[in-house]
Amino acid sequence: MKALLPLVASLCVLTAVPLQAQAESSSHFTTGPFVSLAIVRAETGDTDHSNGLGKLSVGYWFAEHWGVSASYMDMGEFTQTYTDGSFKGQVRSASIDLLGRVALSERWSLVGKMMLVHNKTKRISATGNTAGFDKLHGDSTRLVLPGLEINYRVNDAASVYFEMESRGKGADKLDLGYAGVGLRWQF
Repeated sequence: MKALLPLVASLCVLTAVPLQAQAESSSHFTTGPFVSLAIVRAETGDTDHSNGLGKLSVGYWFAEHWGVSASYMDMGEFTQTYTDGSFKGQVRSASIDLLGRVALSERWSLVGKMMLVHNKTKRISATGNTAGFDKLHGDSTRLVLPGLEINYRVNDAASVYFEMESRGKGADKLDLGYAGVGLRWQF
């Protein structure tokens, strides 16, 4: 249920963009290349991650409402503890994203994302009964929806944002997600 709100919001953004693009817009969002850096809080199920926890993105706004980006994220290390053992792993994630932006005001915008995500989960250590731990590491590539970002444009070159994304599966039995705060520079 908690994944339903970002999904609905992202779908609204992606469907509202063509409607807003046809209407006369009063926003002043520019096109061109950008780079973003975010500090993230990652989750694997109910487990928080530690170490790393950063996301670097580069992208391009082709129009006021449409863009693409590529990102790399270090989701840090996590530990899953069970009654008969524990699993410690590390996650790296990369994606190519389709972006849809809707202006909420002259400075605020909402960005919806549809992402092709590749996750690599590495086992660092395992203790106790390790049966089934093979489903907690490996590689996974998936199309993931939704990603959602609220963005505040400080000036023509800089903005700050808060984003929430599902990163899909890190392995057969490992769902990934995160929330982050970042800075974006537009060139």
